[in-house]
Parts: sequence; C-alpha cells; structure tokens
Amino acid sequence: MTAINKIKRIILFTSLLYITFYLPMTITFYLPQWMALNCKWHDRCEVIGNERAIDGIDELASFFRHQGELDSFLTQKEKLHLKEVRGIFDKMFFLALISLVLLALTYDRKRVSRYALINSVIIIALLMILPFFGTFWKDIFHPLLFDNDLWQNNKYDLSFYIMPRVFFKYTVALLILLCFVINIAIWLALRRKETQTN
Repeated sequence: MTAINKIKRIILFTSLLYITFYLPMTITFYLPQWMALNCKWHDRCEVIGNERAIDGIDELASFFRHQGELDSFLTQKEKLHLKEVRGIFDKMFFLALISLVLLALTYDRKRVSRYALINSVIIIALLMILPFFGTFWKDIFHPLLFDNDLWQNNKYDLSFYIMPRVFFKYTVALLILLCFVINIAIWLALRRKETQTN
C-alpha cells in the first residue's frame, strides 16, 4: 500500500466517524426539544418552574445557532462558559463541512461499508464510560476542553437547572446510540447494494 493510499484511508475513516457523530450531536444542542424532553426525566426544571426552564432552553438553542442572546442567564461566569461552548460548536460545524468534502473526495463504497461497521463497534464500546460518567465528565472531559473552571455550575446558574450532569449522561448515551445506528444503517445499505451488483 502506498503512503497516499494509506493517508486516503485514514482520511476516509476519520471523516466518516466524525460526520456520523456530528449529525446526531446537532439535534441535542441546536434544537431545544432534547433539552426540553430531559426536563421530564430530572427534577431540576421543576425547581425553577417548567415555563422558565423551557424559555431558557429555547434561548440557549437560539444562542448556539447565533440567533439570539442569553438574556435569561444571569451570571457572567455562565455566559462566558456558554460562549466558549458555542465557539467549540462553531469549530465543530466547520470541521464537519471539511469532513464532508474529504469524505466525498476519498469515497470508496467497499471501504465505507467496512469502516461503518468498524465505527459501530468503536462507538458502542463507548457505552462503557456511562457507569463512570461523573469521573469522566469532571476529571477528563472538561480539563481536556477548558483551561478554566467556568463550567462548574452552581445554584445561581440557569444551566444548573436545565442541564444537570444527568442531562449530559443521557445526551452521551443518545449520541452513542444514534451514531451506532447511523453507521449500521450505512453498512447495511452498502452491503445490500454490493449484493445486488454482484
């Protein structure tokens, strides 16, 4: 295998993995429905009132989409952190566009089918972090992404009520399952297509 072919395979594999992760991620923060649904699964929204919680959720989703500001979020610390998070989402969006282009440029049906199956195994294995989610969230995830402690919520932050840690645990589980389903669907579709052409 030449070096160029090896690079193309790596690009194809990582682009497919990233795109199939990014697509489900967009529904968890750019749309308010997932956050609102979680209000029914934890009791924090009830503490401040469901109407206020839903208003904050709608505002946050709009903020992430660059369509509004954080008027319901009162602490400066929280606003600074959410601005950092939006910056990460913005970079992820542009990386998704680049990955889409690279996926198109390196596309190979047989390899995509194989890589989708490999991706599904890798992704479903990530469910193993859920029993240790608290440690992962506090000691690994945030220190990797942020060089400050603005992410640590308190009872003065609206995020404390609409996005408690259990919300992120459910979100990670959803992302893993959706990414798994997308990769399996790709694998099955391409496998069926390959069977039909043979």
